Parts: sequence; C-alpha cells; structure tokens
Amino acid sequence: MSASISSLIKHPLVFRGRDHRHTADGEEARLPFGQANLDKACAGGGAAPGAKEARLPLGRANLDKACAGGVPAAGAMSIRALAGQGELQLLNNVLLQKAATQKRIIWLPNRMHLNPNWMSQTPYQQQSWVVNTTNEADALWACEQAIRSQACCCVVMYLAQIEPKAARRLQVLARQYDCLVVLVHPGHRSPGALPVNIDMELMFNSRQWFVHLHRVSGAWPQQHIAIEHPLPASNSAIVNAFRQYSNSAATAIHEVS
Repeated sequence: MSASISSLIKHPLVFRGRDHRHTADGEEARLPFGQANLDKACAGGGAAPGAKEARLPLGRANLDKACAGGVPAAGAMSIRALAGQGELQLLNNVLLQKAATQKRIIWLPNRMHLNPNWMSQTPYQQQSWVVNTTNEADALWACEQAIRSQACCCVVMYLAQIEPKAARRLQVLARQYDCLVVLVHPGHRSPGALPVNIDMELMFNSRQWFVHLHRVSGAWPQQHIAIEHPLPASNSAIVNAFRQYSNSAATAIHEVS
C-alpha cells in the first residue's frame, strides 16, 4: 500500500504544496497552455527544464557581474539618466548584439533630439528607424505596436517619467515577443524600483562615474558600481583649456556685429 502511495505522490502532475520540483533534474515542472506566445510569456511553460535566460553583456566586467551576466535579451530595462549623459555609450555593446538579428531598432526620442552625427556612425544605422511623437502617450502606443510587429529587436524610448503600471505592461509584452525595450528617463519621479528586468541609474561625482542597480533580475541590487565612461566626470579639462588659450590671439573667437 505504501509503495502505491509513494509512486502516486511522485507523479509529475500531483501538486505537493511548497515542493514544486517534480522533474528528474530537480527543476520546476510547468504545464503548457498550448499557445506559444502565452507559454513564452509565462516564463517558458512547456520549455525545456533548466533552460537559462539569454543575457547580453554590457562589456564592463564589474557591471556585468552585478547584472548576473548582462542584460536579459528580452524584456524591459530602465536607465535613469539625462538625455546625452552617456546612456547610449553604456548600451552600445548590447545594441550591437541585438542588431545581429537583422531586425529593426526603433528610436522614440519623444521630443528629444538624437544626434544625427552619432547615429550615422553606428554600425546599426541602416537598421535604425526614428519615430517622432508629440506626447508620451503616443510614444507608449508606438512602442507597443513596434513590439507586437515582431519586426523589431529593440526599442529605445525617452520619457520624462514612466509609471510602474506602464513599465510592467511593456515588460510583459517585450518578453512575450522577444524584444528588448530600453526606457530612458530622469528617474526622480520614480522613487521605487520599476517592475522591469533591470532598473539602473547612471550617476557621477567629481572624479568617477557610477551605476546604481535598483533592481536586477537574477541578482541582488547594488550601489556605487564604478565604471569607465567616455565622458569626463567633470568639466575641468574644458576649464583648463579655456584658461590656457583665452588670451591667445591665434585662438581668439572672431566676432562681428
């Protein structure tokens, strides 16, 4: 009798309270809905047990280590930074890897000005489409449509602020359609961590650039992760240059009135 009960409770379709792991290798068993997109959105129902989430390294060893290997290839991530603060340089390695899929990269500057010179020098220029919108509601709508089209590998959107509900909606859609959504916003209006894969903040002091991780999928949040940055943390170089050459006749600015 006991042998029969033992074999019964080991059946993979029998729920045993807090002990969910019924597969031979100790992974959690999942029951698929039979709808591919829905199963994928539900963390891989029907997917092979033990399958790891693909991550794209940022190219900075200490930051990648803190992010459990990099940025998840599908889903949303938040970068709290001002436009032009170096957020695109921080993402450049990730965008290069996403561009390898040959799908489109959609830019939603939302009344911000993307530098055309910078854009023309990127290897993924031909895959990039800039979509201008008049307000943030239209930008969010355009972002959702780009994700659903399945023609885009990445959407980069600039916002003045992002509500947790909207961030969560984009996170679910992006995971469902295998797209990376990057939300760039100042962040001062979002005191708590957003419900996305990674919520990071780009900061600097007088000498060093830092990244604060408010939320990381698969790892713990961390503060003050020092990184190398293409922009100087202060304008001392510019000040010194002006001080040295301000009185030189050869470098004086020509002005007419």
